[in-house]
Amino acid sequence: MQRRKFLQYAAASGLGILGGGYLYQYATNTRQNNFLGSAAARNMADSTPLFIPGDSGPLGVLDMTDAPMTLNARAATLPLIQGKPSPFLIYNAQYANQTYQNPIIRIQRGSQFNARLQNDLNEPTIIHWHGLHVPGAMDGHPRTTIAAGAHYDYTFPVTNRGGMYWYHTHAHNLTAKQAYFGLAGLFMVEDEDEAALRNTLQLAPGVTELPLLIQDKQFNSAGKLTYADNPMQQMMGQLGDTILVNLTPQPQLDIANRLYRLRILNGSNSRIYKLAFIHRGKMLPYAIIGTDAGLLERPYTAQEVFLAPAERVDILFDASQLRAGEEVLLKSLAFDAMQGGMMPGMGGMMGGMSGMGGMGGASLALGAEFEIMKLAVTRQGPATPSVPPRQLSTIARIDTRGAAVRNISLTMQRMRWLINGESFNMDSYPIQSRSNTVELWDIQNAKMSMPHPMHMHGFSFQVVSRQNSPGQVRKLAQDASGRLITDLGWKDTILVWPGETVRIAIDFTNEFKGDQLYLFHCHNLEHEDQGMMVNHRVTAV
Repeated sequence: MQRRKFLQYAAASGLGILGGGYLYQYATNTRQNNFLGSAAARNMADSTPLFIPGDSGPLGVLDMTDAPMTLNARAATLPLIQGKPSPFLIYNAQYANQTYQNPIIRIQRGSQFNARLQNDLNEPTIIHWHGLHVPGAMDGHPRTTIAAGAHYDYTFPVTNRGGMYWYHTHAHNLTAKQAYFGLAGLFMVEDEDEAALRNTLQLAPGVTELPLLIQDKQFNSAGKLTYADNPMQQMMGQLGDTILVNLTPQPQLDIANRLYRLRILNGSNSRIYKLAFIHRGKMLPYAIIGTDAGLLERPYTAQEVFLAPAERVDILFDASQLRAGEEVLLKSLAFDAMQGGMMPGMGGMMGGMSGMGGMGGASLALGAEFEIMKLAVTRQGPATPSVPPRQLSTIARIDTRGAAVRNISLTMQRMRWLINGESFNMDSYPIQSRSNTVELWDIQNAKMSMPHPMHMHGFSFQVVSRQNSPGQVRKLAQDASGRLITDLGWKDTILVWPGETVRIAIDFTNEFKGDQLYLFHCHNLEHEDQGMMVNHRVTAV
């Protein structure tokens, strides 16, 4: 059944949202864009058509105006594996006569965003607008968490440059589980640079420009999502053995032999990916054109890139030299996750403890090689540009002359991950910065550690340097300061490897009145819930 016809049918027949209603029926009846697939396999032998977001329904693109929106956080069911309904959490929205679940919010830079979060769950929740420059009261600090049945109103101007941001739950001690079960969505900001790129490369959102949400999940034999809440998982992070792209297991994207823009979010709780396109056993080059907070100044050619939880990468993949019938695999290549950190064998134990409630079920270890998605060339494409423009955007470098240097240490004590020796305390303010000043942060990860994706709320930053990087990272460096391609743009999340020190520059200029309360934390969500998070107060001048 075609998407449009099914939506008309759904409206006429009054399909419900919960209990295997609209979401289940939508996925089951929409043959060409479905969520159905076979269980956790390591290859694409039995692939499933990639779910491509439409203009409504699951992951539907919601074009925001100044009119307010309500997001209802609620329980639902969704068939992710072989059509078997699984518990899931969604943000449900009714907007402009359309219904959405976990909508891709699309909005123009400079617009006013107005939304209400209605908590229809049976536990507290709140939304964090990841990467957006907003007042502290709008940021989704766990201090603003609302109880079941309550609501929270957000209103703020969207001042970020064009880019793919996102939103997700941020209730302390509940973030990891709520996000794992579905409370997250994309937030696309449009601006002149975005429009110019699309026009130059003749890109069509939803056709040749696609968002890709990559996640790993664990399912039981009944096809239901499982979450192993145990001490080992809290220390290491949730790992699943089923890779989903846009909630599709073993996905296949049918393409023409032309240029595609793939905007990728690592939406996993803790898994790091090393992305590469493989054709006939060899890596294909691709262009990286953007990172967390929008476009780079120019395209950079790559063959592999690390992508940590919460990071985004914007890729141009050129299939113009491929022929109909050929296939390319998007894979995560093998890498050493621990780099000698932790205790011997902990990296392998990490995978083995994920399944069956931590009792050794089948799982993919962190750093294992596996296939993510198949790209199948099924048709001849039109003659379109395949070379990106030399200049994509302009990035003003932060002036760090005279900037204060702040040291940030990432360590473990008594099986708990800490920031500067601190575990999260709602009423403690270990990091305080002054508005309208610039700081340099040296984020140093202990050698006996594991990789930590560190996220800053409220502000984007620029990477200045990497020191003592492991060899697998150092070989990807683009300059003498050790920066990677993904370090060359605006960032809000940075992966720091064991023994590595990453220096970042932050400009705390803002237009907000009074002191603003934000967070700095590890975006391994189990680490965050365990307390690898500190308050960051930006005080008024």
